Amino acid sequence: MAFTDELLNNPFYNLVIVMYDLRKTDRGAQPELNAIVKKAQDYNIRSVGLTAASEQATRAFISETGALYEFFYCDATPLKSMVRSNPGLLLLKDGTVIAKWSHRELPDPEELERLYFAD
Repeated sequence: MAFTDELLNNPFYNLVIVMYDLRKTDRGAQPELNAIVKKAQDYNIRSVGLTAASEQATRAFISETGALYEFFYCDATPLKSMVRSNPGLLLLKDGTVIAKWSHRELPDPEELERLYFAD
């Protein structure tokens, strides 16, 4: 099954971190994103990153920031359409976007747990 099908047909929550350009992404958001990913892992929620960057640039980014999620590669145009922030965070359930945030307004991990994960 292709990743897109797997993500869109998953009846559970998924976190999607969109970073269409790793050279320009706000690295200051990474500690908050990692905290969110750790909280999601407590509930077996899959977290993935989507980027248009090269595999080499992605490996360097992971090494530099300690990103705790796997990356998949897409064209930049649809990624920019998904969320206008670099990075941006989407919460999906059953292939539907439940919520999305820019890196400037990321939710607190405990808030996510209370509002979504613990249901």
